[in-house]
Amino acid sequence: MPTPQTDANQFLGGVIMPVLVGLGMNSPSAEKLLMMTACHESMGFCYRVQLSGPALSYFQIEPNTLDDLYRNYLSYRPGRQAQLDAYLPGGMTRLEALEADDAYACAAARMIYARVAEALPDVRDDMALADYAKRYWNTALGKATTEKYLADFHTYGPNPAPSNWA
Repeated sequence: MPTPQTDANQFLGGVIMPVLVGLGMNSPSAEKLLMMTACHESMGFCYRVQLSGPALSYFQIEPNTLDDLYRNYLSYRPGRQAQLDAYLPGGMTRLEALEADDAYACAAARMIYARVAEALPDVRDDMALADYAKRYWNTALGKATTEKYLADFHTYGPNPAPSNWA
């Protein structure tokens, strides 16, 4: 396996937490869910580009998913679109930013999860968070399993875990 490009603790403290605060969408459950998603989807922060597909960023967001987010969710919520677009670096397209800018990718990932009507699970229930990620990120059609999300999070996640996750 390749060497990770970043450290989970640095990604949590330097990207996930500040982005969620900046969006006004911070909670321990949101932090942990995004971390779990990134740990699994990037294979431990090794891949920003999917090995056999079009997905980009540590969250492995497909271009069609990003387009759908803008077209069918954000276009009806201009305030949320402005929040996400605030993370779009000047001079970059959305796809360029998705691959190269962790803050934009994180904000997009949080907006994708915000589309889900079901509330985020309790931060203390790792299995429920992993199941949520499988159902709403990977979907029933994806190859991942709830158990794989959980195992990857435990393998690649922050150590030590933040105290607000306990």
